[in-house]
Amino acid sequence: MDLLFRFFNYLFICFENYFIRIYDRICRIFVLTIMLFMSPSCGTVDIQSPLKGSSRATAYHDSDKMVNTKDYLFVTYLQHRIGDELVIVRRYNKSSKTWDQTSTLGVAKDDHGGGALVIDSQGYLHIVYGSHNSPLYYKKSQSAYDVNSWSTPLEISGNLTYPSLVINKNDDLFLAARNDIIGGSWSVRLFKKSSLSKSWDKGKDIITSDYLKWKKAYGKSSMFVSNGYARFGKYLSVNHKNELHLTFHYFEYVPKKIKTFANNKVNSSTHFVSHTFSKDLGHSWSKENGDFSIEPISLKDISIISGNNDPSKVDCNYSAGQHFYKDGKIYLFFSKHYGIETTLHLASSSFPYKFWEEIEILNDDYYLRAPVAASQGTRTIFAVNAIPKDVYVNGRPPANLPLKSKIIIGELDLTSLNVKWNDNNMVVNPSWLPQLSNEYKGDIWYMVTQGARESNDTNVIINKVK
Repeated sequence: MDLLFRFFNYLFICFENYFIRIYDRICRIFVLTIMLFMSPSCGTVDIQSPLKGSSRATAYHDSDKMVNTKDYLFVTYLQHRIGDELVIVRRYNKSSKTWDQTSTLGVAKDDHGGGALVIDSQGYLHIVYGSHNSPLYYKKSQSAYDVNSWSTPLEISGNLTYPSLVINKNDDLFLAARNDIIGGSWSVRLFKKSSLSKSWDKGKDIITSDYLKWKKAYGKSSMFVSNGYARFGKYLSVNHKNELHLTFHYFEYVPKKIKTFANNKVNSSTHFVSHTFSKDLGHSWSKENGDFSIEPISLKDISIISGNNDPSKVDCNYSAGQHFYKDGKIYLFFSKHYGIETTLHLASSSFPYKFWEEIEILNDDYYLRAPVAASQGTRTIFAVNAIPKDVYVNGRPPANLPLKSKIIIGELDLTSLNVKWNDNNMVVNPSWLPQLSNEYKGDIWYMVTQGARESNDTNVIINKVK
């Protein structure tokens, strides 16, 4: 009997230890779960970390919306609030892997009013934001590497949209924006602010559209639009030689009698990709013949990378993104659109940038490739919005439904021109275009909005390129 008692006692002790271990594990899981749900919503960015966005929160390659430094990643985007589009700036702390600072700079005019963000040599942030055919606003952070406090906003006058902001090695600021004149030729207008000045200059037009030329040649009744609308899908940068470089694809509504490749009901066309540069900090700009002009350059005199400034002579439409520099050359990714068939191209040039070498690097007849973005440095990274043909209707994806598309990120070997895809970087159902940060010692980040393109109910996805 005593032996039997000791046997059952032994079993009880064994099972007691087993149940204690089970109980301990359940408690640990419970505590971790509570910690997870009670932790700040910002979380880490080592996994995709959605932030509340807007229908065009990362849209347009005209501006850099990400600043990458040793210790921090700074981003700006729009956040939709009923009746408003808020201009948000956030700081990501790479050490703690958290969003540790957030600031709302103001309200944009609408969902076109996203910001352009840069950082100076002392670590102060500069941003231009807010407009859609209206004045832009400029602010500077009050402390280095800090987004909590900002200067009083300065107004930059004009009917401006799509800011492209850059800063040179002397901490001088340069801003290119589209300027519209109702019923006139819209333009790319350049503004400057020296590091010693407290204000921006009045600006000067550097590129003008073809609207008045068409109106004069074909008459007012032949025009599809009466307001002169044009779109410069531009990108401004400054290189180590203090040269300013501007690339853009050009969209316009041409007269009814002009037959474009698409020949759609509104006769719109994006018929070339071009480049101009300045050696004297924006005072004069290069033309196709190599001369420099202090007057606005007309499109017939612009240097064409691919396509033609006569839309009737082009067999496709174009989309271009950011350019970048490597080994003394300037590079630009762009896509050619033959209806829903597309090809992806890389163009390159070196000083004096009169001749461009164009290479097709990708031909995929399944996806349409929207404008791409690229990053400079030891890695050549590009991002592409890939859209299935069955949702690409009447020349553009549907606005109010998820695109069923994806952002794919590739790495290009500039020597072999081989493209390497990494599915770990894929973002499905993006609402608009991608953004890539500049490289900091191999550290490259991407940002894209996810959701229906005009739903005002999107997430901003930010992650490191793997």
